[in-house]
Amino acid sequence: ITFIISAIKIIFLLGFLIFIHELGHFLVAKLCKVKVNEFAIGFGPQIWQKQGKETKYAIRALPLGGFVSMEGEDERSEDKRAFS
Repeated sequence: ITFIISAIKIIFLLGFLIFIHELGHFLVAKLCKVKVNEFAIGFGPQIWQKQGKETKYAIRALPLGGFVSMEGEDERSEDKRAFS
């Protein structure tokens, strides 16, 4: 049982560190007026999501990372608020 409690503590600590890291990306993008399409903690299938005015916020199944998807980051975009 101590192993399970330790594993849960590590998952929560890792999730908190990932959240702080990704929040930094998100805030800098917003400060630079870059459009953020999605802010997600974790990878894989979505467990929870909420659509904001322009950003989708999500928690995903595998809590081993996260991402901030910005407009024009992966493909060309004509949006004036694109990353490129």
